[in-house]
Amino acid sequence: MIDRLAVAHALLTRLPVPGVGTVSRERLLAAAPLFPVVGLTVGGVAALGRLAADPLGAAFAAVVALALAALITGAMHEDGLADTFDALGPRDRARRLEAMRDSRIGAFGVLALGFVLVGRVVLLGGIGAGDAALALVAANVLARGATVLQAGWVAPAREDGSGAQLRGLGPARTAAGGILAAAIALPALIAITPWAVAAIAVAAALTAGLAAWWRHAFGGVTGDTHGATAQLVELAVYVAVIASVT
Repeated sequence: MIDRLAVAHALLTRLPVPGVGTVSRERLLAAAPLFPVVGLTVGGVAALGRLAADPLGAAFAAVVALALAALITGAMHEDGLADTFDALGPRDRARRLEAMRDSRIGAFGVLALGFVLVGRVVLLGGIGAGDAALALVAANVLARGATVLQAGWVAPAREDGSGAQLRGLGPARTAAGGILAAAIALPALIAITPWAVAAIAVAAALTAGLAAWWRHAFGGVTGDTHGATAQLVELAVYVAVIASVT
């Protein structure tokens, strides 16, 4: 279990994780169900930032929280969001996958990144510090759980790349990742809203919808679509929380 947690954090964050070494595919697949725990780590640090910076203003505190999360992850999910939406420009699937690998950011990527970032700041700045902190934890956990579900549901679009590393995750590990995410997020959401289960249902529905979209647009999932999924599910959880408490 310790090795699996270490591998999961080494893969999804920039945190120094000693003793991980070379990660084999089997070690990666074994660690995948624990991705929601990485969300707990990232969301927990972001939540502390939101609470600590709240005296400086709710909007600024939301920026601090999101900046801490991006710092911990190396902004890999934000990068995936931008690359994915840039790749939706071409009509041909092969060109889309080629565009996704282009390190330059285009108009679609800038707009998607800007809209999602502003949306998260506005939503997190619109509720109390305590509720925002709990929402950060729940949203980050469910976002990582969503990537596990999609990796198990949808074949990778390419034979190489980070998306292909999770090929063969299997139904048991896929289900374990989703159940773990819901189990960790539920107590935090219950503390905010009586509609906690509905918020999890929204995250699950969006995960399924995005999985179908990635399959149609790209022929499967990639590392970038996993990042985009994480960002969009996180935003959706904030929307669900705000809608239920206002």
